[in-house]
Amino acid sequence: MYLKSLFAVLSLLALTAFAGAAPKPVKIYLLSGQSNMTGRGNLGDLTLKTPAADQKASLVRFIMEPQNVEKYKFLYKDDGKKGRTWTVRDDVFITMGDWPHDGKEEHGKHGGLGPGYGGFRNKGFGPELGIGHVLGGFHDEPVLLVKIAFGANNLAVNFRPPSSGGALGDKYPLVVKALKEAIEHLPEIVPGYQKETGYEIAGFFWNQGEHDCTPEFSAEYEQNLANLIKDLRKEFNAPGMKAVIAVTGFGGRDPKDAKTGAAPKGYENQLKVIDAQLAVPLRSEFKGTVATVESRDFWRSQEQFGGNNQGIHWNGNGESYWLMGEAMGQGMMKLLNTK
Repeated sequence: MYLKSLFAVLSLLALTAFAGAAPKPVKIYLLSGQSNMTGRGNLGDLTLKTPAADQKASLVRFIMEPQNVEKYKFLYKDDGKKGRTWTVRDDVFITMGDWPHDGKEEHGKHGGLGPGYGGFRNKGFGPELGIGHVLGGFHDEPVLLVKIAFGANNLAVNFRPPSSGGALGDKYPLVVKALKEAIEHLPEIVPGYQKETGYEIAGFFWNQGEHDCTPEFSAEYEQNLANLIKDLRKEFNAPGMKAVIAVTGFGGRDPKDAKTGAAPKGYENQLKVIDAQLAVPLRSEFKGTVATVESRDFWRSQEQFGGNNQGIHWNGNGESYWLMGEAMGQGMMKLLNTK
């Protein structure tokens, strides 16, 4: 009797261990917004033919600073003869929609996460790089980022969700379509994916707001953003989907017009959008499931750091885009840790 009982216990332990080793469902995150989600971040030259310190406004300059070298070594590898190359993860994947993919231009459409999924012909990077590296370190499961963003689009009209009434935004169905197609193409995107393993729509990242900085659009921004989150949860039957919002923080905490020395024209409407973004997580319906991350402290002036003179695009500064994405990923990690 004792031996039979012992055998039963050991069998149960073996089955439990086997179950624990089974493949885990893919964690899917939707990333959307406008040009600062598509990304304008300058990578720089990893070969350091130009010294890192001279590579103004680049990610290379930032990660090669003495205090950052050890912290960010995971972003690249050194293959000896080939020299330094950017890391491409084999546990975090990304797709930018636009199916079918014929394989000829696969990089920039889907693949392992690395640089090259930014705006302007997929050069550079956006917040997805920091988001993906943070989530890849957090999850044991494979991670898929579904990035579908459109520059120069507002929430009041272009992304307008169903619950806001009026004409449905032209970009809202495209966001939904991109996520549905990603799920359909999971076996192509995530190596070894099995339908039986499944997936979870775990979170939503939103980086947008510049084109709602008008008196009319800013006034309804909070409600429209709340409706967008709720409608996407309903659309995909994902009531537990967490959401992280990035503050529309270009210009920093106290922006000044170069000519007048005063706040830039229309800045009061940008503040209204920021206030709305900060207010959304405070709604009782979003308690513990939605967070807003600050980005204004990641502003780097062109006078000091260089850049492309596109203030609305953070001067293309790679440091700014990395810090923004890293903060968004950490914001999501905190939500996922909330019990």
